[in-house]
Amino acid sequence: MKIKKLITTIAIGVGLVAPVVNINQPRAVEAASINSIAKQNSYVGETYLYKMLQTANIRYNKFYANGNIIRYRKGKPEGIVIHETATPNASAYNEAIYFNREWMNMYSYVHAFVDSKQVIQMMTPNYGVWGAGAVANNRFIQIELCEENTRANFAKSVSNDAIYAAKLLHRYGITPVNASNTGQGTIWSHHAVSRFLGGTNHTDPDGYFAKWGYSMNDFFALLKYYYNLQAGDTAAEAPTDTSASDSTAGDNVSQAPTGKKTLMHDAYVYDEQGNRTNAELKTAGTDVTVAQEKVINGRKYLQIGENQYVVASNILGTERVLSHNAYIYDTTGLRADNSKLLRGAKVRTYGGRVNINGSMYYPISATRFVKVANF
Repeated sequence: MKIKKLITTIAIGVGLVAPVVNINQPRAVEAASINSIAKQNSYVGETYLYKMLQTANIRYNKFYANGNIIRYRKGKPEGIVIHETATPNASAYNEAIYFNREWMNMYSYVHAFVDSKQVIQMMTPNYGVWGAGAVANNRFIQIELCEENTRANFAKSVSNDAIYAAKLLHRYGITPVNASNTGQGTIWSHHAVSRFLGGTNHTDPDGYFAKWGYSMNDFFALLKYYYNLQAGDTAAEAPTDTSASDSTAGDNVSQAPTGKKTLMHDAYVYDEQGNRTNAELKTAGTDVTVAQEKVINGRKYLQIGENQYVVASNILGTERVLSHNAYIYDTTGLRADNSKLLRGAKVRTYGGRVNINGSMYYPISATRFVKVANF
């Protein structure tokens, strides 16, 4: 949806109404080839806007602040809307910075921006956003795909988009059903929202996909492929916006598993001597394959690759006892629901403490937290 430098006067919650942009279509590229290329790429993982901005010393303008929370009509998302930005040469980073600065003026926001290099989650998918009109905003997670200039990068970007979307489907217990042609299902194009639900008039991402000989049907096939790959892992959750930790946070660590596991806390990668490597930070929610447990310099690590190790408690956790009744919080520091963990309960936490909006928490899953003061 093309919205750069557009300041609308529409009511809050109404979809963006910028005119549809005609897109020139060069020679077609076979969609099967695009998906074949896409499947050869590794997933880039998620970056979280507030953490990215914190590193750059830029203020995070919370979409959900001051009571601005769009609650899903059924308590959780019913599906996902796939958008494209219609802004050539703008990366996920460019879009994220722009939206953080201007969303209050544009009356527009999405859950994530995706390109060939990054998936930037703007806010928790637990609440709705302003992206596809009043009918859709309280139903669906909304993801913007950025425009790429080469076939290879386009394939990488749709791969990242499909993997991220598949992880979210598993997190919320949603089965992928293509709604783009019938208006019945869980995976929607913005065009399908315009056709079947109304409240918006956009046709993305169809025109951009057609540029590469691609379609929503092809994207759905790719998403379903990744969804099925992830189906065997019951711990496959969307990752969270926590800080990285090196701490084992105690000695009561469970026995090392092997095979495919999910990081519950951001984790640095170390070598077999216990030295931090230059490998990219692995974010909570990332799936890794554990080969063995190893004690290095008195600390437990799990081997996840050739000469690659992560601190064990980021996967195995540490059992703690609550000294107070405790609410559970989401990635933004808001209560996840009204349930409470009771004093005296044993709770497994992962990694070390994390700072969310100035308060300290322990992760109890990839997306749930309890305040440190309750232990």
